[in-house]
Amino acid sequence: MEKNKFYTVNKEINGTNYVAQFNGLSCALRAVDQSYIDGTQNTSVEKLANYIFANVIVEPRGLSIDDFESMEEFNEVVAFGREVMQGNFRDKAADKAAAKK
Repeated sequence: MEKNKFYTVNKEINGTNYVAQFNGLSCALRAVDQSYIDGTQNTSVEKLANYIFANVIVEPRGLSIDDFESMEEFNEVVAFGREVMQGNFRDKAADKAAAKK
């Protein structure tokens, strides 16, 4: 079995370029595990967002929830980070790398 291939994906959202990094599926599992609301089986959007900003979104660095002016933009950035974290852009990133060669 081939080892995980880490990669980054760029996406412009409302004029800001965001770079998210795939860190392996263990990162995605850890994010979910650390996002549970104590005593429940529900995940906290705030905890998940903070995890994504600290571990997945690599540019711009140091993002926080309060950096966003609308829930729409916040949700779009978190959704982008979550998709990359889960490996959903892997084939597109590999296709771009192959095309450059």
